[in-house]
Amino acid sequence: MAEFRVSLHPGQRAIHNSKAKYKVVAAGRRFGKSHLAAVELILAALQTEHNGIPLTSQHEVYYVAPTFDQGKRIMWPKLKQLGRFAHEGGLIEKVHENTGVVTLINGRQISIKGTDKPDSLRGIGLSYVVLDEYADMKPNVWDEILLPALMDVGGDALFIGTPRGKNHFYEKFQEALLDTSGEWEAFSFHSKDNPTRPEKEVQRLYNNPK
Repeated sequence: MAEFRVSLHPGQRAIHNSKAKYKVVAAGRRFGKSHLAAVELILAALQTEHNGIPLTSQHEVYYVAPTFDQGKRIMWPKLKQLGRFAHEGGLIEKVHENTGVVTLINGRQISIKGTDKPDSLRGIGLSYVVLDEYADMKPNVWDEILLPALMDVGGDALFIGTPRGKNHFYEKFQEALLDTSGEWEAFSFHSKDNPTRPEKEVQRLYNNPK
């Protein structure tokens, strides 16, 4: 199988190296949340087992955004760029443009989903899920749909978002921050914590937060 080599800056590596099952990341714009999410999605789909349970094509990996179109716009180019097609020496066997599904050379899939179509999230077993901009989703998407779908193999989850006041993403961050079981971990970063961004761009973001 082709090797998957990527670079992560120190903040991204701290999140990646965490052993927590559920990670909650509050980070400023341009920190590199989407790049990290794409890396984690591909790595999760490359796994052959999780918690000692063999993983097959029936155990999917989801990237979930507030809307399917938003998820496709943010994540689709990154997955194709990082994964590359098998004939280019990469890991992707095929892509389904309309449905936003990437099939890797091991047969496992990464699917882009939107909470604007909640029925599309149901009825599948998951090994890993990324919830992007969780504050813009209804809380029951996690509690009633995605968490139960992870239970068969004890799958993991990554919550990512931009801090915007006290909402259910803030509550999830606090839950992770106060957790003592080791299952949850919270991370907080600023845009300037991405050392690959030019200083002028960081200053522009801080001077024009919108």
